[in-house]
Amino acid sequence: MPRVVLFIALRQLWARKLLNSIAVLGVMLGVLTLIAINAIMQGFQVKFLDNILKISPHVVLLDKQLRPAPPILARFLRRPVVAEVAHETPSDRQLRINRPLELLRSIEALPGVVAAAGSLNGSAVLVFGPKQYPVDMRGIEPVSQDRVTQVSSYVTTGSYRALTGSDGIIVGAGIAQRIGVRVGDRVSLGSPLGQTLSLKVVGIFDAGIPPVDATRVYVSLRDAQAILGKPDVVGRVEVRLATPARAADVATQLEAVFGYDAESWQESNANFLALFKQQNSIIGFVIGAILAVGGFGILAIQIMIVLQKTRDIAILRSVGFRRTDILTAFLLQGAIIALVGAAVGDLSGHYLVRFLGTMKTKQESLVRSETFLVHDDPKMYVYGALFALVVGLLASFIPAWRGSRVEPVDVLRGQIG
Repeated sequence: MPRVVLFIALRQLWARKLLNSIAVLGVMLGVLTLIAINAIMQGFQVKFLDNILKISPHVVLLDKQLRPAPPILARFLRRPVVAEVAHETPSDRQLRINRPLELLRSIEALPGVVAAAGSLNGSAVLVFGPKQYPVDMRGIEPVSQDRVTQVSSYVTTGSYRALTGSDGIIVGAGIAQRIGVRVGDRVSLGSPLGQTLSLKVVGIFDAGIPPVDATRVYVSLRDAQAILGKPDVVGRVEVRLATPARAADVATQLEAVFGYDAESWQESNANFLALFKQQNSIIGFVIGAILAVGGFGILAIQIMIVLQKTRDIAILRSVGFRRTDILTAFLLQGAIIALVGAAVGDLSGHYLVRFLGTMKTKQESLVRSETFLVHDDPKMYVYGALFALVVGLLASFIPAWRGSRVEPVDVLRGQIG
């Protein structure tokens, strides 16, 4: 009986090739749209997050203590007091990471931590000839820092290792282009509260993220301390993890253990992640609507077949076919239409994504790219087929159920058909 049911389902599909081809086309367009739009949206997101995770630490331990010092009176009397201070003069004590070397060793001993490095960041002004340019200065220990953010892999001109000694600076490609500086030139770098140092450009890096390339410079930790007027100060500890997705949990753990404010890469890029989430929700709604339209096409065709084949269904019922056999036959038709449409949509989507990936386009926003950014995710082909199958079965259920309820006696009496 199952083979006969399958034969009947295929025979009915073949008998109405044009109508069923239209239904297949509707499903194909839905799956094609799913793959293409997802590839476009994920292409930008994956590229951005990939670059961010390479150039930025997964967790940053800041110099802000979560358990601040007690009030002045309590410190003076060395016991708890109830007091209200109208205006306490800010302390001239510099914020810093206390005992940074011991802290680094303790962090690197934690499970899941790959590397940690101390640094000192601050705003500075880069001067080259008559040009002045504000920059985000990063004072680092080159060897340990490269284990955390792999800055050396982005140096396109010059040498990252040359930064190991003092008197060197590595500038972003955007800065080099704006002020015309090259490797070997001498520049001045200073801050209002520190002093100005004359540094030699030993390298130019290109991270592929224009906001970073246009603002960031790297100097040795000792030079940064001198420029900012903070001798022997480490302002933050940057951490790299084996599993970046655990950054938020590790940040909470570091706060509880060491008492400093910790920030994960998800928190640092919360605005972008929220935007990506909203985009994905919108795209999911659009794709769902398109697949639903394809499902209504299947529904309309199946209802038409049931209405036209009422007498044939009655004959099948009269010769021994059960209601479940009729229901199965129509569900098989919907499943076949959906799977054929999904297969054609997957194939068309694959070639469309490959074509989009070769299109030349210059992007200079959050990420830099010379071609259209796409991400060919194999899972989306599976999702497309599953979604199409579910839509096809749901669209076929109502007409299939209606067809299975046909009684031969009612047809013979002229009440149906």
